[in-house]
Amino acid sequence: LDPDGAVLDGIARALRPGGAVALSAFSAYFQVRWLDEERGSFDAERGVNHERTEIRDESGSVAEVDLWTTCFTPRELRLLAARSGLLVDHLWSVRPGEYGPNPPDLAHEEFLMVAHRPA
Repeated sequence: LDPDGAVLDGIARALRPGGAVALSAFSAYFQVRWLDEERGSFDAERGVNHERTEIRDESGSVAEVDLWTTCFTPRELRLLAARSGLLVDHLWSVRPGEYGPNPPDLAHEEFLMVAHRPA
């Protein structure tokens, strides 16, 4: 079982019948469209973006770190949900602070999936 499927299986088991879940996931479409090959790379087979970046702690000290981000398509999210026994009610393109009913597109960083466990 893949780790993403295992996480969604656990969420589905935790829901009571009729219960709903909302989750966001990084958009593979956005990631590939705005790929910065100087800072990172995208593994198309696995849907994972890798980039190097700097972070700062509370004192301002800088550390260079690797970021590995799994990215999804709307189809993958729907298939994962169905495999976990969830019914998808909505799947929208969103970005932090902008959570509205936007159809999936290439311009938004994330997808928001709202699904429920059948009664």
